[in-house]
Amino acid sequence: MAHKLAEPYSGKNPVPHIATKLTSLVNPQKATDAKAQQLQDHSVHREEKQTERNARRLAKGHIMHVTDPTTGEELDICNADEDPDVRSKGDNVLHQDFPPPNWKEHRDKVVSITNTSIGYISAAFVASFVFSTLLSSATARVLCLLPPAFLSYALLFRMNKATEADFEQRIWHAERMRGLAAGSDVDGDGKVTDKERMRESAEWANAVIRGLWPILNTDLFSSLVDMLEDIMQSSVPTFIHSVRIADLGLGSNAGRITAIRSLPDATTRDTGDPTKGEDSLAAMGIDADTISPDDREVLDGDHVNLEVSFAYQGLPSGQSAESKAQNIHLLVEFFLGMKGVYGFRVPVWVEITGIVGTARARLQLIPDPPFVKTTLISLMGLPRITMSAVPLSRALPNVMSLPFISGFISSALDTAAAEYVAPKSLTLDLQRLISGDDIKKDTEAIGVLVVHIHRATGIKKMDTTGSSADPYVTLTFSRLEKPLYSTRIIKGDCNPVYEETAVLLVDVNTVKLREKLSFQLWDSDRMSVDDMMGFAEVDVVDFIRQRGTPTRRVSPLSSPDSQHRPGSIEYTVGYYGKWPPNKALSTDGSDPSLPDDLRARPEFKEARSAALNDLEAAVLVTTPDPEWPSGLLSVQVHEIRDLAVKTLGKERRGGKGREGEKGQDEDEDTAEEGEGLPSSYCTISLNDELVYETRVKPITSSPIFNAGTERFVRDWRKAHVTVTVKDSRLRENDVVLGTVFLKLSEVFVNASEVTRCYSLEKGLGTGRVRISLLFRPVEAKLPPNLLGFDTGTLEIRDVSVQSELGDLAKCEIRLKTTTAEAEEKLSRKTVERRGEKLVWSTEGASKLPVRQRYASALLISFRDASGFKSSGRKALGVLWLRDIVDRAEGPVEVSLWRAKDGDYSRLKLNYVPPNGDLSYWDSDNKKIERVGIVTLDLVFWPGISEKHHEMLSGAGSKKRAAWDEYNRQKSAGFRDAIGELATQVPQDHQASSSRETQERDGEQMGPEKTDETMTDGPVNTQEGDDEDAGQDEEGHGTNTIVSADDVEVESQAQADGESGEEEQDGESEKSGDGDSGKKKRGVIGKIKDWRQHEKELHRDHRGIMQFKPARTAEWLKDNVEDGAHAVKERFKMKARHPDVETEV
Repeated sequence: MAHKLAEPYSGKNPVPHIATKLTSLVNPQKATDAKAQQLQDHSVHREEKQTERNARRLAKGHIMHVTDPTTGEELDICNADEDPDVRSKGDNVLHQDFPPPNWKEHRDKVVSITNTSIGYISAAFVASFVFSTLLSSATARVLCLLPPAFLSYALLFRMNKATEADFEQRIWHAERMRGLAAGSDVDGDGKVTDKERMRESAEWANAVIRGLWPILNTDLFSSLVDMLEDIMQSSVPTFIHSVRIADLGLGSNAGRITAIRSLPDATTRDTGDPTKGEDSLAAMGIDADTISPDDREVLDGDHVNLEVSFAYQGLPSGQSAESKAQNIHLLVEFFLGMKGVYGFRVPVWVEITGIVGTARARLQLIPDPPFVKTTLISLMGLPRITMSAVPLSRALPNVMSLPFISGFISSALDTAAAEYVAPKSLTLDLQRLISGDDIKKDTEAIGVLVVHIHRATGIKKMDTTGSSADPYVTLTFSRLEKPLYSTRIIKGDCNPVYEETAVLLVDVNTVKLREKLSFQLWDSDRMSVDDMMGFAEVDVVDFIRQRGTPTRRVSPLSSPDSQHRPGSIEYTVGYYGKWPPNKALSTDGSDPSLPDDLRARPEFKEARSAALNDLEAAVLVTTPDPEWPSGLLSVQVHEIRDLAVKTLGKERRGGKGREGEKGQDEDEDTAEEGEGLPSSYCTISLNDELVYETRVKPITSSPIFNAGTERFVRDWRKAHVTVTVKDSRLRENDVVLGTVFLKLSEVFVNASEVTRCYSLEKGLGTGRVRISLLFRPVEAKLPPNLLGFDTGTLEIRDVSVQSELGDLAKCEIRLKTTTAEAEEKLSRKTVERRGEKLVWSTEGASKLPVRQRYASALLISFRDASGFKSSGRKALGVLWLRDIVDRAEGPVEVSLWRAKDGDYSRLKLNYVPPNGDLSYWDSDNKKIERVGIVTLDLVFWPGISEKHHEMLSGAGSKKRAAWDEYNRQKSAGFRDAIGELATQVPQDHQASSSRETQERDGEQMGPEKTDETMTDGPVNTQEGDDEDAGQDEEGHGTNTIVSADDVEVESQAQADGESGEEEQDGESEKSGDGDSGKKKRGVIGKIKDWRQHEKELHRDHRGIMQFKPARTAEWLKDNVEDGAHAVKERFKMKARHPDVETEV
């Protein structure tokens, strides 16, 4: 695995840490996750165990046989020696003899030139003699000899020069071969191996390093310091809840390069010609024509290999600060205590006294300056690192002299370094580091996998006491230990029909590691560990070969153990790469919303000097193409400047203000460090879903994060990103320092990459946060009903039924979603007959909050309410919310069903298309009958609304924090246009996309493929998102779905072988009552106003919440609720959904 410097730590780039096993309480969910890890690809676990054994052997000084990731050669490595090379004479390639030239070829060339010259000279003299016989004058005959004489001199001169040139060329070729070999064939096998290659000194490089070392700006190493903080944070004991590197100094004592040499690839060593080596793309089975040039350059490009031995030895230091500062040093602050309750800071002076090691580097070459891009670095064994750590107290000694602390710190250093020892590596983007640019202009992901999970059939129950199974499906990569997607749980069913869609990101490492996409079928249990019912794996590279073409397949399930388990899973998978920027949408880099006199100024244009290639330059001046709304979004939080907590009135100085004083302090210089500064961290939400959280940066006004995430966005024209900055506090809930709300359609007005400083709004703090947003479209065309939000509010107006059942007029209707406890009732008194239809109408619309919308269904239940208590269900209508378009208002028709045995459990959980086709069901489809049609007048409003208060994740502090963020966004007016389509899609989309595809691929697009038996596209065809949904589906098209007629059925042998809108309406209704609110409100109204006012005060820490004890009491109450919620959720049946991505 290759780690990348300055890349946020996540599941793909984990933080190196010391593995510590601690005993915890029994938790079925944790046990299920542990079992899932055990059932991953066995090669991964063998690799992990081998890495642990190798690390132990390296620590003991043993030799380890590994594969060099830079050259691909099998070699032996060991730890670096503590002592330097004691040889008095250094190696130099100039001391080596030339390899003997090929004298036979030289002889043949000389003989060839000589024979040719003699022939021409002889012919010239013969011709001159014959011509002279025709002349009678003796003088004329003598003159006839001059031309052949001059020709002879010219040919002899040419022969001499050609011979000397060939000799010189062969001598210089021998010198070149000596340099390429850089060693001697000691074992006489005809090859100069890496062990036989010569290591040369590089004093010229050391002279440059000595000159640059004292004057280097340590700000260049901010990303390295941030990475080191992350490693230390993940490795320290639990009683150290935070670590900060307050200062980094290089000193005046420079490091040294002790030896350097070049290395060829293992595939080209035999031939000596890089062009004759094995193609790495061909080795992976990828056709170079099926991937983009940028991806091809990353996977297989020109490069050179180097091996560098380095050493650093600190100068002897005394007690004075001047003597200690001449070596590499760090000031590390450890924050000890009980997290959230009590803490204190312990500063430690860390001085590096010695480093010895060897590393190999693979430098990717590019034609543009600085001619080096990606560099892969791998350590040849653990480096020897010695250091001293002294707490800044006269009474405390060097902690490295204490046995336990010394062992822990040494183990932490070895663990961190072992993550980069061959065969593992570290990846650096030297081109970006040299240019000083920390902004991403391309995503790490090279494409996406669009996965439609249709159904599973013929599975076997796992519980010995149960009559059926409770299955759910998770998606993961074979070498990854966490789920990337999880379907809903369908209880009591051995033939579940899911019809859910997931989008997984694919990066370069996924391709290089030959990852397999794993479909894992689990049986959910309430009181025990979930059991795996089977799995199916498919190679990701196979889908990359068929880029842009989805494949529908039925794969038999493989058993995770020795027992045979029947069953199969049906799915559709397609790989879709990134589209290059559309040149027709290029701009001059200016913001069109600015006035004309400001738009032309350079300071109001995006910087273009940082572009390193044509693709980056195009991204910086080209807006996203609205014809390709789906794509990859990268969000990166760099840093916050002048971060501080607001001080209202005289809070800072204390006491009551005197007459004539200013009410509040003016803007002053903010200290970077000091007491009273916030310990900040950031959260990133995409379309009201929390997707990323950074780690805490303790007590600083200028926190540097350089953290972020990449996510798939269904429709960038409607999406929004929210970055919230919070303050981690002791004995009180974390408070919101500020919020940045970014609507992508308003951000990407002149470029596909934007980096700006945004002011923190609607919080308790002040400051400016620097954020980068980057969008790259992919060639996947999702249908309009799959371009919406996963969270929203379903507004239902009238409900009408056309059925032959006569008793429905006496029924009441209950509306409920399958993922929420909220339930709306419509009284039977509102029933009226309109022709052949029964209509249930209400004065106001019924609103239901929805989360996990694409796995949810609306249940329309008809119950007899003639008695004192509602009797059983008479009929049921089911509308799956994946089949409707956001903000599309109008009637929707679904089938009305009646169960013959009264059991509607399968109908509530298994997908049913709106047309009522149950051909995908098993024999249970005969147990229900279609008895009519239900027509719903509804609309889905995207985004969180007031109705979602009880649905927010967690309890206590988590729910309070989520609701606080929503209220702040609402009060700032950020939620006025959530999910609105800001960019119009051309109506002639299909024609324009066909022409574009012809230009790029040189071939005509095939006919659109739609699923005729399952998802039939959107069912609400009225206008939504300011355009007709039906026209958008016809024009926009889709290329991610395969018809059931084209399904591929695999055999077992083959498988083994291979919300704002409704809020505005509510407010307008309230304001419209009476005389625009001029009438006096009653007692209850006044109480409500007072409570609302108190909430607003408490949110800004005013009123009683301005006092610390009140906030602590609220914190205690929320912690009790959190504990109760955790106990309640521990034994609840739930699928293994992916966790929120975090920096550590």
